[in-house]
Amino acid sequence: FDMDRRFSQRPRSNSGMGDPSMEPRRSWWDSPTNAGRIQGGSRHTYSAPHDRDASHTFIESDGRPLDVEMELWDGPNNTPTRVKMYSEDGRMRPMNILTENPQRGRGNTMSVRNTGPMEFPINAGINSMGGGPATMTPSGIPPSGGLAGSEGAYVTERDFAGFTRPSSPSMARGETVQGGALRTFPLDYSVEAVQVTITSEGLPVNAKVELWGTSSHIKQLAEVYNDNGQTRPFAAIIDVPGGSNTIAVYNTGPMEYPIRVVVEPVARIEGWDGKEESVGGSLAPW
Repeated sequence: FDMDRRFSQRPRSNSGMGDPSMEPRRSWWDSPTNAGRIQGGSRHTYSAPHDRDASHTFIESDGRPLDVEMELWDGPNNTPTRVKMYSEDGRMRPMNILTENPQRGRGNTMSVRNTGPMEFPINAGINSMGGGPATMTPSGIPPSGGLAGSEGAYVTERDFAGFTRPSSPSMARGETVQGGALRTFPLDYSVEAVQVTITSEGLPVNAKVELWGTSSHIKQLAEVYNDNGQTRPFAAIIDVPGGSNTIAVYNTGPMEYPIRVVVEPVARIEGWDGKEESVGGSLAPW
């Protein structure tokens, strides 16, 4: 598997920022060797600064299965966001999720627990995004507002282009999935990565997102809980290299809690002519 062709890439910090306050916020890819490695059965916690709007979580393995639980701790005994994810190949299909922090002005904590066996370690890191002082891109162009800019030590040109991390929330049209219902989104063979966004009208979100291969083969699975799908939407990029795939979304909540689902292609194979295959796929976004 060619890592350079994978859509989800490790964000790289801008070492020329010269901001000492950002030093404790470095992620594992900018830290000493094995600083972000989490052994099976272990947990790491990351403090999210109070002046940031969101957190970008990126977790991968060296090609072994990835079985992880991510939680947002917001005060004592309050877990407004929880995501349990499984990937049969954490190198080919890493965990790439954006978590909102609507209560700006107070910090919170991100917890990442490797629920797999000791033989399956993972590498994890969390970026704080949005807010803070305005910065410059490596090219010298001032960043735009919102989550795409002012990312402190984590600014890169690819980040500003929205190339490797989810944006939140998606403004594309979506599909309503009632409580207890299933909605499938077939992907064309040319799609290499999609963004899945799940929102609600202020109600809790309980959903299960699956990546299907052929037959009943499940390549990746995410169980999502948000206490408020309007202020804390779920946004994730799922890499889907190789052949036609299907995204399946279950609303595991009650009938009174419908959700809104958007699935958007964010990467296509090189040389794609703009045409989809005649069977088994349809153009997105939905």
